[in-house]
Amino acid sequence: MVKHIVFFKLPETFTQKDFLIEKLQNLKNDIDLIKGLEVGINFANSDRAFDISLTVILPNKEALQEYAVHPKHLPVVEFIKSNNIETKVVDYEIAKQGEDEFGNATIVKKATQYFEGQVTSRTIIESDGTRKTLGVMMPGRYTFNTELAEHMEILSGDVEIEFPDENNKERYKDGEYFEVPANSSFDIKVNTVTDYCCTYIE
Repeated sequence: MVKHIVFFKLPETFTQKDFLIEKLQNLKNDIDLIKGLEVGINFANSDRAFDISLTVILPNKEALQEYAVHPKHLPVVEFIKSNNIETKVVDYEIAKQGEDEFGNATIVKKATQYFEGQVTSRTIIESDGTRKTLGVMMPGRYTFNTELAEHMEILSGDVEIEFPDENNKERYKDGEYFEVPANSSFDIKVNTVTDYCCTYIE
């Protein structure tokens, strides 16, 4: 997986901030290559701060190249250039998540159960304070709400994910993962018994 992050500094005379944000958010629906997208609005009062950030998750470097010249992406790029919006870009490969073992971790013995026991999980706290849950989902349909952002790795199984206000579903199987924004929700259809690991991102 590849993360493509763009920072935008808007000119003082620019009056279409909300319009730009909408254009950026719509990229997820317009471009099938995108596996995850988040638009951040800066609140820091600093001369070094940029005004908006765009984070796009793509399958690989080849997909990033396709995204760059995608016919739904190019008009957004042209809008940004025509309005003299300053940008900075960072592209990097996401390190493979998940190991077969946890070292120096605290495991909470008591399991948490959801949906009348159809979903169970146990909490693991790593030595650096990172909190994870290891769990099992039985076949069915469930809706989860999040407080923190989550990195969901499907260790084994077959699920379909749908976020509110998005018409498309994404399917994930053994060894694949998806990102969930903070303070959001998602619907999941579990097609087979699924073993998962969730990492909470502070």
